[in-house]
Amino acid sequence: MKKRLLLVLALVAALSLVAAVQVSAGEDKPISGRINLDLVLELCPVADAPNPDYPFMTWVGTVVIDGVTYGWADFPTNGEGLVGNFYYFEEYWTIFTLENGDPPTVDQGCDGERVVLAGTNTGSGTRGGTYRADGEVTVIDESGPFFAAVADGSRMIWRGKATNFKVLGGDEFKATFHIFPPK
Repeated sequence: MKKRLLLVLALVAALSLVAAVQVSAGEDKPISGRINLDLVLELCPVADAPNPDYPFMTWVGTVVIDGVTYGWADFPTNGEGLVGNFYYFEEYWTIFTLENGDPPTVDQGCDGERVVLAGTNTGSGTRGGTYRADGEVTVIDESGPFFAAVADGSRMIWRGKATNFKVLGGDEFKATFHIFPPK
């Protein structure tokens, strides 16, 4: 009898825990994605740049969020440099729309009209090519796909690694990223 009572109590506790986890995973669930970038080092026409203060693009590629592929571009802001064994950086990042599944280009990344989400971050990397950055969402297209799920001030983090060191202009980078709602 005691064994059955313990089994029933354990089952009730387990079901309660499952229900609590499902409720808490609702609206506070982060937006997550996988980033694949190529080093480009190109200048955007200032008039077309997503942020005219930062027209120099360092990376462009894709980010897949919930099975949908978007473009991603990074623009250095300032404060970059090697200190000891770490490389520190600041950047403005954008997520932008792509047409017909075409691969992202520098011209698309420079087109501010395509941006659906953007922000700033600071980060560091090692000589071995692993990097991390933390930042904040600052721009959201009110008619875009993320308007209902992301607020200004949401926290964005990414962690990644340079995966294929090539000659200048050919490095590749892969990362995962998450956007968390503001607290």
